[in-house]
Amino acid sequence: MEKAKNLASNGVRITGIGHYLPERIVKNEEIRARLKYPEMHPAEKAVIGDIGVIERRRANEKETPQFMATETAKMILKDAGKDPKDVDLYILANWTDRFYLPDLAPQASKMSGTSNAFAFDISTACTGFVHGVQMGAAFLSSGKYKSALVIGSERFSVRTRMSGYGEFTAGDAAAGVLLEYTGDKNYGIIDSFLKDDGDLSWLIEMGPAPNHYIKSYPELVTNAADLTLSSMDQLMDKHGLKVEDIDWVIPHPGTDVVVQDVLKRTKFPKEKLLLNFERVGNTSAASIPIALSEYYYKGIVKKGDLILSPAVGAGFYWGGLLYRL
Repeated sequence: MEKAKNLASNGVRITGIGHYLPERIVKNEEIRARLKYPEMHPAEKAVIGDIGVIERRRANEKETPQFMATETAKMILKDAGKDPKDVDLYILANWTDRFYLPDLAPQASKMSGTSNAFAFDISTACTGFVHGVQMGAAFLSSGKYKSALVIGSERFSVRTRMSGYGEFTAGDAAAGVLLEYTGDKNYGIIDSFLKDDGDLSWLIEMGPAPNHYIKSYPELVTNAADLTLSSMDQLMDKHGLKVEDIDWVIPHPGTDVVVQDVLKRTKFPKEKLLLNFERVGNTSAASIPIALSEYYYKGIVKKGDLILSPAVGAGFYWGGLLYRL
C-alpha cells in the first residue's frame, strides 16, 4: 500500500517486538466445572456477554509479572539485535500486582540484564501500553535517552474472583516493544494521546491489593465502545486519514460485548482489525502489544505498515497510538 501522505513521525521507532504467554492453558470447560452459580447475573451478562474467549493463559507461581516481562524483554532485544546493556529506559505497565512498595520494574530490569536502564512502573490499567509508549517516546525525544523497553505484564487472573464468570475473560501475559530514537521521520510514532475523566472512575473498581477483586458496572460497555471508536476517529481526523490509509487496527479488546459493539460500528472492515481475544482474553496492558507481536511473527504485520491502536482503561482513561512500524 502506498504510504499516506504528510505523515511524519517524531523519529522514535519500534525496533523490537516480543511477548510471553504462560505455560498453562485454561479452556472454558475447566471454568464451567467450578462455577459457583449456573447462570450469569444480568449485571455480569451486560459486561461479559457471550464470553467470546475459548481459552486463556494462567500464570503459575514462577510466572510473576517480573518473570514474564523478563522473557518478553529477551524476545524483544533479540528481534532488535540489541544487547540488554544498550537499553536506557525500562517502563513496565502493570496494575494487577500493585503494592505500595516496591515497584516491579527495577526487579524486572535486573532480571533482564538491562543494568544501565532507569526502570519504573506505570499503572493506567488497559491503557498502560499506550501510556508507556507515549511516555517512552517523550523521554527519547528529549535527547537524553536513546532506547526504551516498554512492556505490559499482567496477571488479570489474580484480580478476578475464581469460580465466577469474570474468570472467562481474564488472561495473563506480557508483551512489549523496544523504542529507539532514530530521527527517521518516515517510520515510528506519528501521534499519541491519552485523556481522562474522573467522573467515569466508578465504572471499574477494585480495593487495595492483594485481597480484592475487580468489579465492573454495565455502563462500562457503552463508554468503552464509544471511547474506543472516538479515539480512532480523533487520530484519523487529525491527520486526514481514510480507512484505506490504515493497514491494521490493533485495539485493546476489553470484553466480548465491547468487541462486538466496536466491530458492528467501526468504519473498518473486520479483516483490518487484528485481535487474538478468543485465545488470550483480556490481558490489560499486554493486550495491544501481544496482538502486535503475534501477528508480526506470523508475518502478517510487516515493517512499514501503518497501525492504529486505541485503548480504554479504568481510571478512567482512553486514547490511542498511530504509528508506522
